[in-house]
Amino acid sequence: MPKTSGSGQARTLTPEQLDQLLDAAPAPEHRALWSIMRWTGSRVSETLALRWGAIHEERIVFTAASTKTKTTREPLIAPRLQRELLEWRIEWAARHGRHPGPRDWVFPGRWMNEPMTRQWADRVLRVTLNGAQFPSGCSLHTFRRSLATTMANGGASLKTVCRFTGHRSLQQLAAYIDVATADERAALASLG
Repeated sequence: MPKTSGSGQARTLTPEQLDQLLDAAPAPEHRALWSIMRWTGSRVSETLALRWGAIHEERIVFTAASTKTKTTREPLIAPRLQRELLEWRIEWAARHGRHPGPRDWVFPGRWMNEPMTRQWADRVLRVTLNGAQFPSGCSLHTFRRSLATTMANGGASLKTVCRFTGHRSLQQLAAYIDVATADERAALASLG
């Protein structure tokens, strides 16, 4: 069930729809933000709390202080995410007249001393979704649910998916994985 008026769960999108959404991003920082959330399964608050020192060659480190579960998570960086991060780093340096240091926010707010706000990130996503006519029920959590669903449907073990999302149990993760309508129809058809 897609999210409606704050109830339900965020709609999942296919990889093709997520590509379209990235292409519709109004600014490089939004494309980079959505890319990290798309390929790591991170929550928006965890992603906005990132500093450049947390992004390594192969992994992004979401520190215990920034995660909901208060445990550090280190998902692998997908090749496409690596390219997105490189492009954002170049853009970041051009905007600020210097290369980012390890303590700099990946997504700085207006005065650089704090990160972009969750409210701003949410507003920009909603405007983009409405302008590009994406299905209703999408939110910042769409990236997280889409990663979990796509990985699980692609054959990844649920334990592997948990390495990305940080869920402590398979039961918690199961609530994130969307069931396709075609699968529901097939289940109904099996009843005769």
